[in-house]
Amino acid sequence: MAEKPSNVDQWLERETPHIRQALESASRYFDVNDSLTVNTLEAVYGRESSFGTQLGARSTNAAAGHFHFIRGTAEEYGLSVSEKNDQRFDIEYASSAAARYLKDLDNRFSEGTKTIIGVTDSIERQKFALAAYNGGPRRIADAQQRAKQAGTDPTVWMNVEKFLESEDTSRSKADEIRQYVERVLSYQAEFTAKSPADKTIKHKETPRKGRYRCAEGHWVTI
Repeated sequence: MAEKPSNVDQWLERETPHIRQALESASRYFDVNDSLTVNTLEAVYGRESSFGTQLGARSTNAAAGHFHFIRGTAEEYGLSVSEKNDQRFDIEYASSAAARYLKDLDNRFSEGTKTIIGVTDSIERQKFALAAYNGGPRRIADAQQRAKQAGTDPTVWMNVEKFLESEDTSRSKADEIRQYVERVLSYQAEFTAKSPADKTIKHKETPRKGRYRCAEGHWVTI
């Protein structure tokens, strides 16, 4: 009996050249100082909307589109959300916004803030960025503080994930965040082994960061 295709196998069957190019272009927002690649985007895309098969309703405040952005986050990253034009449903716009959001989260957990404790290890930091993508950075920062107060290292995800539950984070939401990180990392590893997407895009010189930006879903020179 033939082995049943994995989720990643099925998603790769759906990954058209257009989708792959959009994800590769968006991955240019990542850099050598992080552990994010086009395979991370593929994994998040699979986890969020099963590669565009579970998109949700247009022009709503709820999470929707290829990367399941809520209206507020979508608009923060320059996407239009309206009945006539909901760019969360455009793979180029959505993947660009998702990459920028992931990179912003990675930066916040790299540099640290008044509430976020900086994480120097890029592999560990990726786990915090993914957790924040699902649960929001405040929840993860609060868990870091509780882990620190308990005397454990707040820069190691295995320690921090034990302190997710709080007055405003139910056990079910905490479990969702933990499972999200675990599954996305598992999917990413499988995409890394199987996907033809160019994971070295972020290391290439063009477009150079600081001279290019992604506007209207396409890379343009500033």
